[in-house]
Amino acid sequence: MPMATALIISYRSIISTVVVSGMETTSSVAARAASRRISSFSTSTSSSLFSSTSSSSLFSSTSSEEIDLSVAAAAKPLLPPKRILLLRHGQAVHNPRAEAAREAGCDFNEFLRLMGEDDAFDSPLTELGEKQAMDAGRQEHIKHALNDVEMVVSSPFSRALKTADLVHQNRDTKRVCLEDFREINGKLLNAKRRTRTELEDLYPQWNFDYIPMADESWTEELEEKDECAKRGYNGLLWIAKQPEQKVMVACHGGLLNLTLNTNRNIVLLDRRRKADSDEEQRCITKRFGNCEMREFIMTGWAADYMSNVQQDGEEQQVVLTLEEVTMELQKSDIYDEEKVEMM
Repeated sequence: MPMATALIISYRSIISTVVVSGMETTSSVAARAASRRISSFSTSTSSSLFSSTSSSSLFSSTSSEEIDLSVAAAAKPLLPPKRILLLRHGQAVHNPRAEAAREAGCDFNEFLRLMGEDDAFDSPLTELGEKQAMDAGRQEHIKHALNDVEMVVSSPFSRALKTADLVHQNRDTKRVCLEDFREINGKLLNAKRRTRTELEDLYPQWNFDYIPMADESWTEELEEKDECAKRGYNGLLWIAKQPEQKVMVACHGGLLNLTLNTNRNIVLLDRRRKADSDEEQRCITKRFGNCEMREFIMTGWAADYMSNVQQDGEEQQVVLTLEEVTMELQKSDIYDEEKVEMM
């Protein structure tokens, strides 16, 4: 499928660039950085991400002409930047045939049918899935990225918890389970979790205080996609408000796809180094593979800095920008005023 360039050379391009470059800068510095980066800042994404139903991410109900560039350029983050490692679980019992069919181009109904045929309650990792997780934890770029992780967060499903434990084996790191990061809910047994008591017995090093005792949210009906994306956003927002500066999250392919690519309050951006080889660089919106990890700089912005969508009396909305970075980058590479001026 051909991919479209997400940020076009327009006011919106300038705003999106300023959002990630203007953290502590003056309007003039941020505007100068924006003008220098327009031609090189290319966030690849599918055109559907910016369709009439999903293009509202940062600019909902706001035309390019209505955006106040000086306000956006001077914007400071509501929630400061932090590093976040997003990890999809290793291969689970319900994955092999369904994932192979997806790669071959099957539609969602066929994908769902195959998962249903191979369904299992709280679907565990396969032998291959456990090997994927152990191998991932040994990869140098992942080991390097995990060095200063201060908190590990996971979905309440065994396949995510087990993957997190196999990839990041430092048991001294704080570990928290959040219901928000569970897979698309309902219909399938692999989307049904164990009780909190069972999970505490199986994974004693984890904190399950944030999840209900029983699985109260699972139903016979498949969860609506926008509800799943909203949960994922809520989970990321919770992390953004915590004191930890680097966090690993183990969760699920469907949840990640909907959260990053369809939620109106998440803006996905590309700050990876250009690939050295002639091989085409992966699109940042591509669905996560089993046990694939990606690293982001996540920052929270007050939505009313960027547009006029907030009405009197409404709760302040937080827009999260997630810049994907090359995993070898250091924490010191987060933009500061000096680096912006050098762009």
